[in-house]
Amino acid sequence: MRVVILAAGFGTRLEKDLQNDTSGAYVHLLGVPKPLLPIGDKPLITHWIQMLKNVPDIASIVIVVNELHRDLYVEWAKTLPLEVVIVSSGARANEERPGAVACMEIGVQEKSVDTFFVAGDTLLMQDFNIQAMIIRFKSLQREHEGACLIVSAPVAEENVSKHGIIEVSESGRVTGFIEKPLPTETKSRLQCPCIYMISGTSLHHLKNFLVEKKDEPLQSRDATGLFIAELIHVAPVYGYQVKGRFDVGGLESYIQCHESFEKN
Repeated sequence: MRVVILAAGFGTRLEKDLQNDTSGAYVHLLGVPKPLLPIGDKPLITHWIQMLKNVPDIASIVIVVNELHRDLYVEWAKTLPLEVVIVSSGARANEERPGAVACMEIGVQEKSVDTFFVAGDTLLMQDFNIQAMIIRFKSLQREHEGACLIVSAPVAEENVSKHGIIEVSESGRVTGFIEKPLPTETKSRLQCPCIYMISGTSLHHLKNFLVEKKDEPLQSRDATGLFIAELIHVAPVYGYQVKGRFDVGGLESYIQCHESFEKN
């Protein structure tokens, strides 16, 4: 299995929050890409690396970054106990970004192997066990050709409209994906962060999606959930529920995540 960590965003919302913050307590974070933000005692992305480094099934780790921050990641990678592959989206500004789904394709590098996609600004609760998720993924693959497994987490009623929401059958198969719905538009209260295990035999759907959307506005391919919304109709996609997730979007969510990991 290959891991692709998506770290090519520009963090415009967080950067704006930092510029507007009058406390002065977070000025040192200005210009730091979200995956490299300190969470507890280490950068956010390093939490993933430490989790992944001793998993026998993982053969390689690819990190998709933007060109503006590429050198920061190259320096960070020198501190790691294992080798990672850093590839650039080529974008030097937010306006040049190719979109998150295109970054998934950049990370795949034309190789159709099972792939674990992770958003570089997201962490799961510390009880998450990646080996247990891999075992479930392999079990599904034995039952269903091209099976995929995507993480879901409970979401509070007032936050339903802030997230991609999945609808799941009794068997655990994902039957619907709705991007930021009103609470009245779905009975589901399961959010779907960008943490996916995609079978190698289903990866061609990624390229198909991008070909279909190439002439549409960037918004049609700028959220990974938009790909999942299409994937559930052409491949068996199942949900893997966890207790919760941290999504570092703005300063408030960063502080919550940092303080939670500082306590542990």
